[in-house]
Amino acid sequence: MDISRRSFIKGAGLAGTAALGAAALAGCASTSSTQSADAAGSSEAGRWSWSTAPEPIPDDKISDTYECELCIVGAGVAGNPAALYAAKHGYDVIVLQKESTPQVNGQGCGSWNTKFGTENGLVWNISNDIQNFAAISNGKPNLRLVRNIMERSGAAIEWIVSEVPDPAPSWDIVEDTHTGCQWILNDDYATRYTGFKTLHNNIAAKAAEYGARYLYETPAVQLVTDGENNVVGVIGQTGSSYVRVNASKGVILCTGDISDDEEMLEAYCPVMLDVPTNHAVATNTGDGLKMGLWVGADMDDPPSGMQMFITPSALPQGTAPCVSLPYLHVNTEGKRFFNENGGDQYQGTSIALQPDHRAYQIMDSHVVEHGSCTQEELDEGLKLGNTYQSDTIEGLADAVGIPADELVRTVKRYNELVDGGDDLDFGVDPEVLANNGIKDAPFYLMEYQASKFVAAPGLTCNEYLQVLSKDRQVIKGLYAAGNVQGSFFGYDYPVNGFGGFSLGRSMTGGVLAVMSATGTFDDEIA
Repeated sequence: MDISRRSFIKGAGLAGTAALGAAALAGCASTSSTQSADAAGSSEAGRWSWSTAPEPIPDDKISDTYECELCIVGAGVAGNPAALYAAKHGYDVIVLQKESTPQVNGQGCGSWNTKFGTENGLVWNISNDIQNFAAISNGKPNLRLVRNIMERSGAAIEWIVSEVPDPAPSWDIVEDTHTGCQWILNDDYATRYTGFKTLHNNIAAKAAEYGARYLYETPAVQLVTDGENNVVGVIGQTGSSYVRVNASKGVILCTGDISDDEEMLEAYCPVMLDVPTNHAVATNTGDGLKMGLWVGADMDDPPSGMQMFITPSALPQGTAPCVSLPYLHVNTEGKRFFNENGGDQYQGTSIALQPDHRAYQIMDSHVVEHGSCTQEELDEGLKLGNTYQSDTIEGLADAVGIPADELVRTVKRYNELVDGGDDLDFGVDPEVLANNGIKDAPFYLMEYQASKFVAAPGLTCNEYLQVLSKDRQVIKGLYAAGNVQGSFFGYDYPVNGFGGFSLGRSMTGGVLAVMSATGTFDDEIA
């Protein structure tokens, strides 16, 4: 039996981004909420830096005022498609982006109801997929919202591809449940990330061509409300001064998650504290979540939509040779600690709980013939320094500084389990275990560390992507798409069977948020 990244755990997902300012404007017709927002699970009022809305920004700090119909906050996976769709349909759009360029993390997207899937024999059953999604989501999602995005994801992604055909996507059927759309040219991980980034640069350029105005290096710092707490605009910061953007049809938050903000992780997802990021630019600092809380929005009970994966140490972001294979893993003490046959997100979370968030995968000379890893991948790991080779187990231990006697004992016990055909310690599938003996030199050790990708306890939303208050009332004029949007995932991102749904729902959500804000939600995406 060949063991590959696809065969032992199917549906392994792909993975589809603060300045703090005041919450009020003094002396203006519009005002902002001064309501405090305590972190979930904290009985300590004012404990967090965002717990109480900041002081008002005085008028003399506002250097410019802009008028538009839609203000999109964030030029990322959700924000760029939102800007493209709005500008193409003739709406006056301003995008506030805190970085100097668009920022995205990921490599592809999951989508349903695609022409590609239909033409290749898929019979779509959204209700069945919703049932499967509900079963693994801990009762947290708004399934009407999930259905709206799932049903319309194919039309949204295909529309984006029609507008921005370069780089061309590579469509693939994933797990016979949905069609995954990856912006890749080949099976190289780094190319996938580069292609997805290039795509969004091109989406932003196309949106600007249609008239969208991008204000780069202008982070949004507060939402502006009228006397009835309807959101009517955004304040952005530029240098030491501020700009005000009045948005007659609404504000769409597309600001990403909280995984790059250590304080927000302490409050909402402490398992990720001190775990290295898998982001090329650490820009996901919960900006939209904070601004939403300041105007009275509710949010998911944490954690939510959590994604942790595995980063081979000493390798560039986006590369992952031989990652998440079901071979023996040990921690820095040389001890086995989990069932290795669980996929990369499961492994990443397990490794995050180990000392130094680190683990080592051990294989013998038969790894290539079993189809698990190519010789080229092994050689690349040896060259880059995350893979070690030795003719003895003790040599591997010495190479990375773990106790040799403990590692020898662990390997001996593991081989006994392989020979017995039953993993009495952690229950790895016998078919997988059968090929995993560590007996014949040379032996290989790969050093891994957990990496954080997404922590998305988002703002509570209805099925039309409208943000809701704590009493479940619509906050008029405020919408959310992508990972700042809550009411979608369970505690973990559902990597098995719904790979790519995070990025797919973000791109689709950006389009649907525009349609919701402009009163065209029920129209065909075209």
